Amino acid sequence: MRTCTDADLAARIAVLPWVHTIDLGNGIVTPGAWPPSPLILRAFESLDFRGKKVLDIGCWDGLWSFEAEKRGAREVHATDDTSQRPHRDQPTFQVAHQALRSRVRYHPNLSVYDLDKFEERDFDVVLFLGVYYHLKNPLLALARIREVMREGGLLIIEGEVLHGRKDAVARFSYRHKHKDDASNWWLPTVPCLHEWLECSFFEVVHGEDIASVSRDASLWSNAKCWIKRHLGFARPTASRYLAIARAVKRADDRYIYPDPDLPGCFRN
Repeated sequence: MRTCTDADLAARIAVLPWVHTIDLGNGIVTPGAWPPSPLILRAFESLDFRGKKVLDIGCWDGLWSFEAEKRGAREVHATDDTSQRPHRDQPTFQVAHQALRSRVRYHPNLSVYDLDKFEERDFDVVLFLGVYYHLKNPLLALARIREVMREGGLLIIEGEVLHGRKDAVARFSYRHKHKDDASNWWLPTVPCLHEWLECSFFEVVHGEDIASVSRDASLWSNAKCWIKRHLGFARPTASRYLAIARAVKRADDRYIYPDPDLPGCFRN
């Protein structure tokens, strides 16, 4: 069998529609539209993946799945619902997987809503990056995620949030599409996202905005944005936000009935 050379790999990569920019070694990098987010990279730096069982939901080309494996994860499962993607039949994940000689297990036809049927459980870390605002039912998705996590496991959730308001509200995008993207449904404020997590039996332990880690934004420009936002001078705007939340099991004193979607998380 002929061995795939670097030239063969580069030629194959060049004809595929990549989303992620992935370093495959030997100077070969996939021409993705999305380079690694500094916000997500900083979260990864703060976590210890060694020996952990990891689930990456909505993995696309697999950038963060492979990064978790690179950082010592014991077992990584990468899921996607390719029916919801353009270029759904393009083997970008498989090409990167082969080039990296990865052991990540790929599940390309698994919706987050169907995690209750997934045979794997007790995940230590779940990556939910750039997904929730594309979902019509984000709370159901969070319930499904919580049910496959072990108590004390960590959820890393990242996506678009709405600034300019301090209350727990979410803008619904149907007639008026957020960023002219028909795949966007919800744009929550940070308090709203935190309450979504809390009512899904997560405890937020960390949260930060992309402006706090942007290399292009100066300290003064960040300060001005913060002042305008918190004094109410700025119109609501959207930006990327990341939270790390711990899976908990507890009674819910704010809702008197056990959540039927989360029966295993309610403690009397």
